[in-house]
Amino acid sequence: MVSKIPKSSKSVFPIIRDILHLGWVEIPNMFHGTGAPGNTLEYLIDIDPNNNDSPDLQDWELKFHGGRSNLLTLFHKEAQPKGIMDVMVDDFGWEDQHGRISFRHTISGQSERGFRVINTNNKIIVLNDFEDDFEAYWDHNILIGQLAAKLRRLIIVHGQYDRKNRIVIFRSAIAYWEPDLIGFCHAIEKGIILIDFDARTTEGRGTSLRNHGTKFRIRIENIGTIYKNSEVILP
Repeated sequence: MVSKIPKSSKSVFPIIRDILHLGWVEIPNMFHGTGAPGNTLEYLIDIDPNNNDSPDLQDWELKFHGGRSNLLTLFHKEAQPKGIMDVMVDDFGWEDQHGRISFRHTISGQSERGFRVINTNNKIIVLNDFEDDFEAYWDHNILIGQLAAKLRRLIIVHGQYDRKNRIVIFRSAIAYWEPDLIGFCHAIEKGIILIDFDARTTEGRGTSLRNHGTKFRIRIENIGTIYKNSEVILP
């Protein structure tokens, strides 16, 4: 059942339309790397960059999508039990050119390294076919709580980032609301939502861990499958 668009859209959508009319925008000097366009979007709208626990603009979360990757990061959430990333890096990681043990791996339902995702009554669990006693998991209520708190209403601003000239243009935007909270966990199991691990040791095997965060990501063309409603924000 399609629901009415949230009342907050009356004040939020005009702000997004103004952004779409800006044309090419210079990236401020304090922003670098792949996150620079999204940081610039937040800067233009005067959003607190340290706001990690609640939506960016009133009750809407903003995300920029552009460039080569078709993947969109929904949120970061580390697996349980505590210390499981140390186990993953030590047991499944490989040595990089600097002698550090690295584990950078994306699981889409299952992977060529023996990992697979199962969805139980109350948990999302990652198992490995080559190590029987390995188990990383997330409670359903934790994942659903993260989705409901931060991404209940989402605006994706599509654009183009010219890294060489440090400029970005925001071309279009789509608003999504009312995520399918139960279907979200099924989407993880089916591989529609990917789990992306990225951690390494600071030096050799057994040294302290540098964890860049476990990401839950989705291909941009699939974002509509986890939301009940959407609307294009016309310039």
